[in-house]
Amino acid sequence: MKKHILFLVVIFFIYPLLAENDVCLECHSDPELTTERGGEEVSLFVNENIFATSVHGDLECVSCHADADVEEFPHPERLSSPHCGDCHDTEQEKYDIGFHGKAFARGDRYAPSCWECHGTHDIYPETDVRSRVFKMNIPLLCGRCHREGAPVARIYKIPEHNILENYSQSIHGEGLFKKGLIVTAACADCHDAHQILPHTDPRSSIAPENIAKTCTQCHSRIEDVHVKVIKGEKWRNDPSSIPTCTDCHIPHKARKESLLLSLSDRSCLLCHGNKEIHKEEDGQQVSLYVNKEKIKQSVHREVPCVKCHSDVDASLQRPCKTAGKVDCASCHIDLGEQYKHSGHGISRQKGLEEAPDCKTCHGTHLVLSANDENSPIFRSNIPRLCGDCHRAGSNIAAMDTLSQHNVLTDYSKSIHGQRLEKQGLLPAAICSDCHTSHNILNHKHPESSVNPRNIPATCSQCHLGIYKEFTNSIHGKSTDKNKNLPSCTTCHSSHTIQFVGKDKFMTEVTAQCGSCHKELAETYLETMHGKTYKLGYLKAAKCSDCHTAHNILPPDDPRSSLSIHNITKTCMKCHEDASARFTGYLTHATHHDRTKYPYLYYTYKAMTFLLIGVFSFFGLHTLLWLPRSIENYRRRKKAHQGKKVNYYIKRFDLSHRITHLFVIISFLSLAVTGMMLKFSGMPWAKFLADLIGGVEVAGTIHRIGAVITFGYFLVHLYLIYKRMKASGKNFWQFITGPHSMMFNKKDVQDFIATIKWFLWLGPRPKYGRWTYWEKFDYFAVFWGVAVIGLSGLMLWFPEFFTHFLPGWFINVAGIIHSDEALLAVGFIFTIHFFNTHLRPESFPMDKVIFTGLVPVDEYKEDRPAEYEYLKSQDKLKKVVVKTSIDKRKERFIFFMGMTFLTIGITIIVLIIYSVLFGYK
Repeated sequence: MKKHILFLVVIFFIYPLLAENDVCLECHSDPELTTERGGEEVSLFVNENIFATSVHGDLECVSCHADADVEEFPHPERLSSPHCGDCHDTEQEKYDIGFHGKAFARGDRYAPSCWECHGTHDIYPETDVRSRVFKMNIPLLCGRCHREGAPVARIYKIPEHNILENYSQSIHGEGLFKKGLIVTAACADCHDAHQILPHTDPRSSIAPENIAKTCTQCHSRIEDVHVKVIKGEKWRNDPSSIPTCTDCHIPHKARKESLLLSLSDRSCLLCHGNKEIHKEEDGQQVSLYVNKEKIKQSVHREVPCVKCHSDVDASLQRPCKTAGKVDCASCHIDLGEQYKHSGHGISRQKGLEEAPDCKTCHGTHLVLSANDENSPIFRSNIPRLCGDCHRAGSNIAAMDTLSQHNVLTDYSKSIHGQRLEKQGLLPAAICSDCHTSHNILNHKHPESSVNPRNIPATCSQCHLGIYKEFTNSIHGKSTDKNKNLPSCTTCHSSHTIQFVGKDKFMTEVTAQCGSCHKELAETYLETMHGKTYKLGYLKAAKCSDCHTAHNILPPDDPRSSLSIHNITKTCMKCHEDASARFTGYLTHATHHDRTKYPYLYYTYKAMTFLLIGVFSFFGLHTLLWLPRSIENYRRRKKAHQGKKVNYYIKRFDLSHRITHLFVIISFLSLAVTGMMLKFSGMPWAKFLADLIGGVEVAGTIHRIGAVITFGYFLVHLYLIYKRMKASGKNFWQFITGPHSMMFNKKDVQDFIATIKWFLWLGPRPKYGRWTYWEKFDYFAVFWGVAVIGLSGLMLWFPEFFTHFLPGWFINVAGIIHSDEALLAVGFIFTIHFFNTHLRPESFPMDKVIFTGLVPVDEYKEDRPAEYEYLKSQDKLKKVVVKTSIDKRKERFIFFMGMTFLTIGITIIVLIIYSVLFGYK
């Protein structure tokens, strides 16, 4: 009957539990079940057999993973971490009081959690040898953090150093590791398992007032053992009045040395002091001579031979017959353990003879202190020591397992190497500072000091201030473990670190940010900052100038350099007169995004429509004109062949010609420097910028060209005003007269008649002094000065204009200025050049604008209406000049004109190439 009742209990209480866990194990029993966190593949496999034997084997999965208790599967992909304190409230309370708990609550990267010490699904009782907290495992468990080179040891101000190494060599450590005495003291016996506090905290088990109580857990009746030091009565009544245990027994180093040695050094040197002593090995003589003078200089001078050569047998006639290789780990237990699991140690275990061992770096009998400048491990010598293997051409460097092969050369050129080798600064970072001395692991290993996640802590040894900024930034403190966040080496590299103020680093910084923030980098490069930066202007605002280099925070964080409280101050670093409106400039805007930047999008579309419209209209006009022009050229060539020209009509006076010369100089200056900036991403633009002396020089030339443009424009307006006053006409009469530059009815008639003439549907029109296309060219200057000039002033003085205009107006001005300039440059160097110089009748150049003279026959043919007017008004004699143009002057004019034409045509070719192959 009792058996049946027991069976029912199992059925009703245990079976639902098993069934519940079986649901979880349907997925989690798959060894190939993984997820990705922080860019690394993480297994989600749960070994059912191991879990069943753990202390939690009789619990449901949802007891710890409460958010997996859902009605329908699958549960959320990311479950919250278990809260062990729900069951282990006493331990949780102690943990929260201690160092570790407080660090975990702050979100410190290296703070240990419950599962890091006890395990996850493989938690065993502390008495089980499989348990991580089994007595013999505890020092190594704690040593994962409290060992040489570990991130915790690097970034926290822990007064004790090399804790695991020292413990391993202490009497406690030897008792545990060498003799297997689990009654000896381990970390948790002295520091407590959960409530770990500094010795300065009166609650701490290692506080001076508590240390005796801690030690007497094992060492009872201390006063009986220390009768020469402690008076029992005083010890019991006032333990703080006498020295504490740690005053004499140094923490982690307590030991009892044996004073008896079975074999003296003198016995060894009877043979090994002979210079001729040697052995045969692989057909080679290997010296066994030991220079006792070197031993005297060594840090091991007080260490007897048999301490290292511990496998000698004093009972033999030649005691060292049984000697094998020295095991340095017999004393340096922790360092030996680190080396064993390091890349060097593993390679050595695999039989790679080139892999370094202890004597490779430290030597044999002449082992010098790291503080001795003759030691191979003295700070200034370490790069050369490591470089013996890690340099180009060595067998080690050629190995495929190494990611970098010319480390010594790269380091020597870096800021660290330069500081050490050229300036002799010993605090400069060396190999062992970053890679540690013994625990050297591949950068992919999660415990490596140069693993991307550990790099910030490694660099913090020197750059602590920067580390604090970085860990508080969005790059250093993200809640999303799946993100591959940048570390120090992402931006600064590892062995080729350059000084941040040097050109090489400055020219690469934006590309570094752009490797992650691709879209933002692309939009930045479309702005004025980005364009000048691409041309080599390193003072242009870069990512780090606005976002800071390390303390990068989201704009909605009030501490951010881009927050509403700080952004004006940030802009003022370059723009001293910047206002709050100025900060409205869109630093990452693009005219391709209609949703985010409608003003820029529609401005760009309007300018594009204007460009296409103008070039389509006048391009067609030019193409239709070309056949007629060829016909005219042939007819004129035949008609005027052999004729000498003596009579000219003076079409332009000196003021006109000087004005046009200023137009040419200023326009070419503006075109070259402006198009260079517009197409800044093209190689030819960078070449031009370097050729003329850099972006600053180009900017100065551009501004001088702008001032000249405004100057000749104002002078021209003044001359028009004078001419109007001299004519006695009012403004309207003056600009609407038959010989005015203003468009009139005859221009419309001439245009229609010209199109008919192009199509062989009518005669050539009788043009007057100014043709309709010349008037268009003339008024294009007015349009250009107004539109390009005003937008250019806004770009030149953005601080002034944003006192009364929003900051995004500067972005709009940039688009208008850029595209209107492209229209002007394209029109002048194609349409205008054809109309004036490149059509067959005038090719290769019409020199009238330089000489002011046109042959009478040519003028009569090209402008018959104007010629008839001059003749009818008896004004012909006033403009006709009998002269001959000096050949030297003509050659100079031809040279200058062809130079200007060549520059213009070259710019057009470069623009076309850029639009087709490189411009967005």
